[in-house]
Amino acid sequence: MQLSADIARKLVEALSSPRSGLVDPKLMRLLFQHDAAQQRLVVRWGMWAAVLSYMAYGVFDWILFPDIAGQLVFARCAIGISFLAVIEFGIRRGASLAAMHLVAAAAIVIGAVGWLLLALVTAHQQALSHFIVFGIVFVLGANLFFNFRFILSAISSTIIATVFVAATLLVLEIDFTARLVIAALFINCLVFSLYLSWRLGVERYWTFLEALQAKSQAHAATKKGDELHRIANTDPLTGLRNRRAITSAFSELYEACAGEKDEIGVVLIDVDHFKKFNDRLGHQAGDDCLIRVAQTLEETAEANGSIVGRYGGEEFLVLSRIAGPDELRSLAEEFCRVVENLEIHHPDRGDGVEIVTISAGASQTSPSGGSELQDVLQEADRALYISKFTGRSRVTIYDPQIIDADHSGESLAGLLAHAIERQCISVVYQPIIQLGTEEIIGYETLMRLKGSNGRLVKPDIFIPVAEQNGAIVELGAWVFEQACADVARYKLDGVIAVNISAVQLKAPGFALRVAEMLARHGLAPAQFALELSERGDILGQSQAAQTVEQLRSLGVQIWLDDFGTGYAGIDCLRRFELDIVKIDRSFLPEGRHPRDVRMLTGMIQLLRSLGRTVLVEGVETVEQKKLLEDLGVDFAQGYLIGRPQPVSEIIGDQKSEVA
Repeated sequence: MQLSADIARKLVEALSSPRSGLVDPKLMRLLFQHDAAQQRLVVRWGMWAAVLSYMAYGVFDWILFPDIAGQLVFARCAIGISFLAVIEFGIRRGASLAAMHLVAAAAIVIGAVGWLLLALVTAHQQALSHFIVFGIVFVLGANLFFNFRFILSAISSTIIATVFVAATLLVLEIDFTARLVIAALFINCLVFSLYLSWRLGVERYWTFLEALQAKSQAHAATKKGDELHRIANTDPLTGLRNRRAITSAFSELYEACAGEKDEIGVVLIDVDHFKKFNDRLGHQAGDDCLIRVAQTLEETAEANGSIVGRYGGEEFLVLSRIAGPDELRSLAEEFCRVVENLEIHHPDRGDGVEIVTISAGASQTSPSGGSELQDVLQEADRALYISKFTGRSRVTIYDPQIIDADHSGESLAGLLAHAIERQCISVVYQPIIQLGTEEIIGYETLMRLKGSNGRLVKPDIFIPVAEQNGAIVELGAWVFEQACADVARYKLDGVIAVNISAVQLKAPGFALRVAEMLARHGLAPAQFALELSERGDILGQSQAAQTVEQLRSLGVQIWLDDFGTGYAGIDCLRRFELDIVKIDRSFLPEGRHPRDVRMLTGMIQLLRSLGRTVLVEGVETVEQKKLLEDLGVDFAQGYLIGRPQPVSEIIGDQKSEVA
């Protein structure tokens, strides 16, 4: 029960005061209000019992007062039925308890006094002197039967007693001693019943106060318990579920999915470059950022029937019932998109992006997989690791190949550190053709890495790790050296494109090292192209930008890779003289959906207007190739054109064509 501050204060004051003290009017009023509906029913059925009993006493009227029995019985019935009708009317109209009590008190007074006034004219005065003592029943009824307020009990019972005493002393034709005894009986009954009524009222009052206090304390305890439960399961900053609550939610969701086809998708989200955000703008701005991100994630989660919580720091965790990996990816990508749409300014990311973004790693339960959150979360964490180190602001769905890398970036880093000496690294070449003539104009050099189990490790797994720990500098140099050796040995025609990391460009003396390798193999710099990823932080690093200019001066071609996937593409177009711009495969539609075609057309027209040569990668169907030809694209690359091959297979194919 929730009490107002005023009532709570009065309750404390009342309970701390002696029981002999005065009652508080407000608390007394509350006593009669708290169960008024029940008390109204008590009055109703009490009146029925009293009226039926009152009318039943008419039998004594026929026996004791035959001369006026008809009048007395009629009066009893008329009074009883009238007041019953009034009570029933009040019940149906929702009359207040006070009004019902007033009607009941009036019924007792009129029933007693009305009968007495008629009975006084009987010729059987001796019988009346014996029967009049039953008037005490009316006094007791007024004081004890209906739980009236004391003032109402006192008034009604005093009226009854006064009338009966007066009638006894002044009207009743019996001897004085008998009159005196009957009057004394009425007075004593009145006094003692009034005292008892008052004591019962006081006890009801104090019992009510103690019950009220108990309910109030129980309510406070329940509220406190709810608050403690909320605190224990809620992140204090964002208001989302905390780690404990999200773990519990996973268990409940897992039980709900038992026996059904749906699985539980787990999306682990990390705010990109959040430490830099905090360091630059301060912790208050960081907290505000997390709160806004949390609110957006919560709204998106609710719209998708998912559950989101803060897992710690700048990490959030989403749980959702899903039908499969495609639904999981779509959900995770939506979370990334809504956070980007917030456009929270981030001034110091260092990757050319100026807004807050998130990276996401996702996994799901499966009949053969673990049923514990920790199992699925570990997989999502590995996937998140890949997202963070392949450019961030992206989604990675857990791939079992991460397990092949011994479940850790540290073991993969160890493999990379010894990849060259253990001959775990190799290169393959993917052909690039000129659309229209089908002539191969060059090859893209791609790095391959074999794990300790002999299986290939995906580039989007090991390259981010190599960039993070710096191993990419030596690995990249080995790839360029190998490409130079293959060109010199096998006389490969066309341009050889080699992917270059921003980490390599920042390494001191990189341009000089490239020049030395070209000179050692006697190769023309113009035959080589270095592909710079739009996702890399090139413009943000003066050393990297300076190295690009040095390579350009050397005569090496400069290509821009992954155009359209990052935020620095336009700046790179303005900053560098680029020989070719490669549009990322994600912009090449599988069909000819008007929206997708318009997007690709717009990008091509933009590059054309800037005088850039356009290459589109990821061509896998004849329809895609035909679309690029229709749009006037210069060059194409993809599985339809040719899969990546070792140089020995390329030379073998060339010999077969000559033969």
